[in-house]
Amino acid sequence: MNKRRLDIFVLLIFIVLWWVGSLFTEEYLLPPPYHVLFTISGMLNWDLLLSIYYSFSRLVFAYLLALLISIFFAILAQRSNTSKYLVESILSHLLKIPNVGYLTFFLLFIGIGTPTIITTIVVSSVPVITMALLGVLRQSNRHLLEISEIFNVNFKNRFFYFYLPTIFDGFYPIFSMSFSFSFKVLIMSEFIAGMNGLGYRLVEKKAEFSMDSVIAYIIIIVVAGIVFQKVIEYLFLRIKKWI
Repeated sequence: MNKRRLDIFVLLIFIVLWWVGSLFTEEYLLPPPYHVLFTISGMLNWDLLLSIYYSFSRLVFAYLLALLISIFFAILAQRSNTSKYLVESILSHLLKIPNVGYLTFFLLFIGIGTPTIITTIVVSSVPVITMALLGVLRQSNRHLLEISEIFNVNFKNRFFYFYLPTIFDGFYPIFSMSFSFSFKVLIMSEFIAGMNGLGYRLVEKKAEFSMDSVIAYIIIIVVAGIVFQKVIEYLFLRIKKWI
């Protein structure tokens, strides 16, 4: 069974279990799938498209910025054992800080709005992406790197001809994890500190005290996250093929 068929099979099982569960639960607690589907159809409007646009633009900008910063730190760590220890030590401690902790600090320091959301995504994502990139570099061709050190290849040439190609070739396996993580931070940040976007609209649905609306909007957010990831993944593969 290929991956696409397996995904469809798992989705069908989930829908069946959901429908069976709704038969034994009060409708206001767990509405049946067809009720939620009807609610979703009523949410497909211009306001939803605007929310998707706001969230997508924030996510892409913040993720690319976090990626650039992460590449800088990952390559900076290759200059010496001391720099590698400092980068890994600092980032491992930053990983222990809850994302809501970052959000709370920036919310008080910056205020409600897009700058807080983007900053939270970047600061939360950089340790995750950087540690993953360090793992890629750690598993790279050490023999080639040792030869470059023997022949005193300067750091600039190693940067462009070894580190960057290695990161680019090894980035795809960690893309799904890091992008999904950034998307979750986006929704959390918009939920708490947003003025618009998918996460902010979820607050409105919660205020309606309707499980139909809440579940429908959560499904919309999940689908939007999958589409966002597929778009960026497609662009990445196109750029990689072109290079």
